[in-house]
Amino acid sequence: MKQDVFPQKEVAGFLSKNFIPVVLDIDDDMLPEGFEYYAVPTFFVVSEKGALIERVVGGADKAQFLEYLRGVLKKDELAK
Repeated sequence: MKQDVFPQKEVAGFLSKNFIPVVLDIDDDMLPEGFEYYAVPTFFVVSEKGALIERVVGGADKAQFLEYLRGVLKKDELAK
């Protein structure tokens, strides 16, 4: 994902427009309390206040990842 999906122009643009990406390395960084993972990669979507909104486990191709991100935005809009 880090090498193949994130650098793609459409993914990078969508992420920068709608999210603040933070990358943590499970070997070097501590995860915030309550953020558990069972496999890598694991993606967490967190609210502005730090509450966990969504978690997904596993890699994806560009189309799958963009679909996931769009779905998260729709859920967030419906919750408002």
